[in-house]
Amino acid sequence: MQARSTRALLALCALIPSIGFSAQLSLNDYLAQVQEKNQGIVANKFVAEGTSERENEGRLIFRPSIFANGQIMVDKKPVANPQFQGDRTDTQFITAGLQENFDFGVRGSVGYTIFHTKIYDAGQTFVPIADYNDGTAKVELTASLWRNLWGKENKAQADVIDSQAKASKHVANFTVQTALASAESAYWSLSQSRKVIKVQQDNLARAQQIRSWNQRRINSGLAERSDFLQADSNLRLSEYQLQSAIQQQNLLQRNFNSMRGIDSNLVTEDLQPVASSELKSISPPSKGELREDTRAALEQQNFAKANAALAIERNKPTFEVFGSYAFNGRDPERGEAISNSFQTEHSTTAVGVRFVAPLDFGTVKSSIDGYKKEQIAAEYNYQRRVFDQDREWNDLVTRFQDAKVRLELLEKVSDAQRTKTLNERNRLNNGRTTTFQVLNFELDLAAADVQRIQTETDLLNIYAQMKIYSAGGAK
Repeated sequence: MQARSTRALLALCALIPSIGFSAQLSLNDYLAQVQEKNQGIVANKFVAEGTSERENEGRLIFRPSIFANGQIMVDKKPVANPQFQGDRTDTQFITAGLQENFDFGVRGSVGYTIFHTKIYDAGQTFVPIADYNDGTAKVELTASLWRNLWGKENKAQADVIDSQAKASKHVANFTVQTALASAESAYWSLSQSRKVIKVQQDNLARAQQIRSWNQRRINSGLAERSDFLQADSNLRLSEYQLQSAIQQQNLLQRNFNSMRGIDSNLVTEDLQPVASSELKSISPPSKGELREDTRAALEQQNFAKANAALAIERNKPTFEVFGSYAFNGRDPERGEAISNSFQTEHSTTAVGVRFVAPLDFGTVKSSIDGYKKEQIAAEYNYQRRVFDQDREWNDLVTRFQDAKVRLELLEKVSDAQRTKTLNERNRLNNGRTTTFQVLNFELDLAAADVQRIQTETDLLNIYAQMKIYSAGGAK
């Protein structure tokens, strides 16, 4: 029964490398599939692209804009003197122009208004022209002398809008880079797991040979039963280790597929192998100045600073001085009224001030203090993020170098264990050692090979994480 179980497991393992494996799937091809089919990555790439396109939206505050409005009114309300006012007045007007906020705190507008008036049933003596047109060309400037002095409020509004967009862009980019780093780790973990299975397959085959060899020696009366029991126990352990490796590979294959949007635990492609000699010469990627999440924290700091400045300006009293100058023309004919409106005979000049101040001084002060504290918190958060970024990078560099040292040592251990095991097998075949001794050496060799492969995987995973810190990111 035990032999049949072992043969079945060996047959299953023999099929693993050939279950529909197609052409080799390189790391770059796999990452391309992940970027194309992972919905989370696709969504965050759209977020990054969208926020990148609107990260200068705040500039619109200082860009000219066109305005227009119009109205038709029929007024039949009772009047005190119909001879002067008539009993009905119809008016229509349309206004259009340009307006702009300048970054030094002045708001300007230039516009034109055409106004048509018709008065019904008024005395001709008192209202000789009851149907006429007015044309007005007007220029107006408003300067802030308190709130928004030198354009502080408008600049803060622009900074708030821009920093929010930039922070969202960096968060999305960091999410994509982290996901790609995880995908790269999934790729190497699965590739390396196939090496582990090959080691466990070889170990199981050798355990089966040793068990069969001891079975024959017992049947021939040349060995003790204890040797057979030891070999049988080793076979069972090897079966367990191989089965565990297969189950672990199934989990890795499911994660591998999940990263590229496939709900399956079957990977049919052959993966790119990595030799230990290649890993020993690999160098860490170059580190960029700021990681994407640190850039996001910097923009959050800028947002908090701009938001505090905006709150301070918004809660100041409004004190503005304004002035306007208009050219006016009136005539029953619309074209003549428009022509007259560009002459200076009937101009209008106005100068004035506006003042508005909040009276709830306690709430104003409390609100401003709150925004200032949020600004301080954002500054501390950014400083901590920079500290964490540098510390985590240094940790990765240390782990990377340590893994390379361990890998070099484990290669030597593995070579020594292989030489020792081959020698002991020959001694066993010549009857100069015990099965127990060979089994121990076989276990030592398999453990050394597995540990070496695991160290290779650690090194590859660390390298993938380090890419997040590089200027190009995990791409």
